[in-house]
Amino acid sequence: MSTIYLIRHCETTGQSPEAPLTPRGEEQAQRLYTQLFELPITHLISSPYRRALDSIQPLATALKLPVAQEDDLKERRLSAVPLDDWQDHLRRTFIDPDYTCPGGESSRIATKRITRVVEKAL
Repeated sequence: MSTIYLIRHCETTGQSPEAPLTPRGEEQAQRLYTQLFELPITHLISSPYRRALDSIQPLATALKLPVAQEDDLKERRLSAVPLDDWQDHLRRTFIDPDYTCPGGESSRIATKRITRVVEKAL
């Protein structure tokens, strides 16, 4: 039986794909490495976003494992246009998994996308 650990990125400076970790986020990445180092981890898969890669890199270095980048692990796009009331829309996506903002992705579609990555990893 395989075990998969799903980890969200550590604290970051922003939402841009290239946003780096904050100093606190860098400390969190070190703690993550410390907590997971002794586990029998054989594969690492990450979103290509910098914050995700920077979060897992200390562990990857310690385990001497490459990090496979998977586009389907990118964060869900809420909307293609700025929304003043984005938190209300985000909340609605958790209530209604099929709700989609203009140019965005529903929770159901994002879940299917991420599930495919997990199934492939297994």
